[in-house]
Amino acid sequence: MRTLITVILLSLAGGTVSAQEASDPQAGSAGTHSLSGQLGTLGPGLFYNRVLRSDRRLVWRIGGQYIAYRKPIRLETAPNSYLTVKPDFVIGTVQTGLKWHPFRHGSFFVAAGLGYTWHPSLNVLLTANDKLNLGGLELAPEDVGTIDLGVRWHPVVGYIGGGFGRTIPRRRVSIGFELGVYYLGKPTVQLDYEGFLETTTIDEQVPVVERNLANYRYLPSLSFTLAYALNRTR
Repeated sequence: MRTLITVILLSLAGGTVSAQEASDPQAGSAGTHSLSGQLGTLGPGLFYNRVLRSDRRLVWRIGGQYIAYRKPIRLETAPNSYLTVKPDFVIGTVQTGLKWHPFRHGSFFVAAGLGYTWHPSLNVLLTANDKLNLGGLELAPEDVGTIDLGVRWHPVVGYIGGGFGRTIPRRRVSIGFELGVYYLGKPTVQLDYEGFLETTTIDEQVPVVERNLANYRYLPSLSFTLAYALNRTR
């Protein structure tokens, strides 16, 4: 699925670029390609950029970002009583889109695009290695069991943003930043467990949690960028 989507996006973008080059002989001239590295709240990323117009104000880009956190955390519930939390937090996206520089001699730009994430969820696994004390209630590890809680979004995401920095540097290198937001869609809650929760009615609370999370459909992003021209401008 991921490979198919990537091929389709590349084919569409390639067709657009080819059409532009056919109508504008300057589109394939110097100063039309760059690589840009990003580092921000969604981790490091790498993008390929190519201009679609001779004035270099409309740019097509494709690339991706990746960040992950899986380090276990121990939460103390009482003296010498710990609950182990194992997060599975991964954001990996492949995206394509357009950047538009509305001012011919300025570095301000707006951007929009579409992305695909192969891990659109946040999961937390809770376990106890030793006897657990919960407000005076003591539970053996086998009684605590495991609690696997996940929040999942749609794999296809939309993006809109803006910032400052030349996508195609006039010289060799340019720096900038970009602030944007991803639209993730309505989240769903997944809950799997064994142990003492099997004696409760916690399943009935899952729809309530989903309604409370219904507005968490947006993921903000802030990145600092470094663009490198693959061929110098004229």
